[in-house]
Amino acid sequence: MFRSFLLAGAVAPGLLWAFPAVAQTAAPGGDIVVTATRSALPLADVPASVSVVTADQIADIPARSIDDVLRRVPSVDLPIASTNEQHPTDTIVSMRGLSGIRSLVLLDGVPLNDSFFGYVQWSEVPVATIDRVEVVRGGGATLWGNYAMGGVINVLTRPIAKTELDAEAAGGSRGSYRVDGTAALAGSGYGIGVDGGISHSDGYLEQALGYRGSIDVPTSFTARTAAVSGNADIAPDLTARARVSYYDNDQNFLTRLQTNTQRNWRYTGTLSWTPTERSSVDLTGFHVDERFVTNNTGAPDGADPNEAEFVQNRHLTRANDWGASLVWTQRFDGLLRSLSAGADYHGVGGSDRASIFAQTGAYIRTDIGSGDQRFLGGFAQADLRPVEQFQVLASLRYQDFLNFNGLDASPGGLGRVASRHDSDIDPRLSIRYQLPAGFALRGAYYRAFRAPTLDNLYRPASVPGYILYANAALKPETLEGGEVGFDYVRGGVRVQATAYSSTIRDFLTYRYLDPATLPAGFDIGARLINAGTARSRGVEAELTWRATPRLNGTLAYTFADSIVTQNPEDPASIGVQQAGIPRHRVSAGLDWTGPLRLKFSPRIRYVSATNGDPDSIYRTDAHFIADLAASAPLRKGIEAFVQIENLFDRRYIGTNDGFTAPLYGKPFTATGGIRVRVD
Repeated sequence: MFRSFLLAGAVAPGLLWAFPAVAQTAAPGGDIVVTATRSALPLADVPASVSVVTADQIADIPARSIDDVLRRVPSVDLPIASTNEQHPTDTIVSMRGLSGIRSLVLLDGVPLNDSFFGYVQWSEVPVATIDRVEVVRGGGATLWGNYAMGGVINVLTRPIAKTELDAEAAGGSRGSYRVDGTAALAGSGYGIGVDGGISHSDGYLEQALGYRGSIDVPTSFTARTAAVSGNADIAPDLTARARVSYYDNDQNFLTRLQTNTQRNWRYTGTLSWTPTERSSVDLTGFHVDERFVTNNTGAPDGADPNEAEFVQNRHLTRANDWGASLVWTQRFDGLLRSLSAGADYHGVGGSDRASIFAQTGAYIRTDIGSGDQRFLGGFAQADLRPVEQFQVLASLRYQDFLNFNGLDASPGGLGRVASRHDSDIDPRLSIRYQLPAGFALRGAYYRAFRAPTLDNLYRPASVPGYILYANAALKPETLEGGEVGFDYVRGGVRVQATAYSSTIRDFLTYRYLDPATLPAGFDIGARLINAGTARSRGVEAELTWRATPRLNGTLAYTFADSIVTQNPEDPASIGVQQAGIPRHRVSAGLDWTGPLRLKFSPRIRYVSATNGDPDSIYRTDAHFIADLAASAPLRKGIEAFVQIENLFDRRYIGTNDGFTAPLYGKPFTATGGIRVRVD
């Protein structure tokens, strides 16, 4: 797709991974989280803006993939279309109005962001295998590296704690079906688990009425996953964990000839040593092998673009990344409560080969972009308590990264390009003061960075008459930000509200090139550059209410004022709300368990209208959506459920960027199925 040629805001992964396994409790604010501080702390004691979505909550949300769950979490910015209903390179994720891909997504502490582009394929993790999701908002680069400019989303799968089976099968609207499951065998000192699933939908016609033609088809997909994991106690103070997973996804996107095929292998291993009750050392290594093929089409000369098409370019992208981290933590009494330090290495290598075809089907040429990145980093963090009620969390990270072996082999490209070396120092200072009656005040200052991806640095992209060049000279973006907020936890109520402000410098954008400098056959050309400044500020609030064991409620609100403040290459974008970032979002939900353990979970969402492009020429619709889930036990360990998305079948334009026809959001979708839990 042509829109994938423009800025996705992807970043390269210099980060740390390993952290301890933890358990959960049931009280609001009592959930144990690790992502925010890289140590196990009760949610009520974390000096950050954090949300936790549990497996039980996920089961009550109509969702085929994790991104549908995260739409209800404050300040998480996602495309309106679900992950399998849009082009893979458009599955962007950010937080707090930063736009593009400016947030890190982890799977059990290991990066899930694509190595080459930075996007996230949320369907790579079946929802039935998830134990919980931790969402930490605000600059997290100090602990986690450059993907974490806006925050961190950590998806944690079910631990192997006992012998059990958990499976789910469902089917519904438009030929959709899914089968997910996880099984574990636990013995004395060891555990083995397998999980996997398949998810399919025939899809729906996304193009708005009046923009459709004979070549248009529903966007269909089939996603498959499989994984094997295990853990073992090697010695009383030494444990090992490992996981191998496979994922593939076949998609037909919008028209007959536009297809996308992905395939990923992931390998992860961790050794955890606890020499004393108060100290731990974690060594983690991982490797990812990725393959992505996308066929993008054009219209033959003189033909109606809705009635005829041909494959104009076919991109084959291969990428490998590998990394290792070592993290040490020591806990104390007194003023210094804990001290952590870590170091990591991460290497990424990839290439994109774009075969270009004439409308007759004849091969024209192959454009190649390839290169490597190397990241070295380290961090230190101290948790101080001058008095028991006052927490000071101070951390600092040094990051060194190198781009090398770059090649831009496209018409008018730079050929072999010079290496570029950069480094960054990122501090974070967080404070929290506990007040009487369940109130606490907190604040934070932080700095974060974002390095360009291999896509940004080396991958050229073109359609007839237009070419977008990458830029191997791109330097990292930097963010400086701060926040203040309060927490309230008492009885069955937890409230968290935060006001934030951040500024990004060296904002990644592009400039148009003089037509006289372009190679033959191209009338318009552009090159990625660092030329802008952006500012985002807003408010996020979340209420969790557990009124009784049978009745729970949630309410979330996000306000985001996100604008470009400097861009000499595109003055029209200055002062305009950034594309894809709504100013207002509200979500609410109830979970009620009635007689005979019948459970009903209504959900509502409101999203204000957004700009579809940087200059506010194209707009999407504000929309209000109601969802409903219900379940009933059939017998011990067996449950029937029904999930309905867009209950009132509201029709709205959810994607409108000027590069495709305006696209509708998901219509009424109903799914029914069975869950089985055996332990």
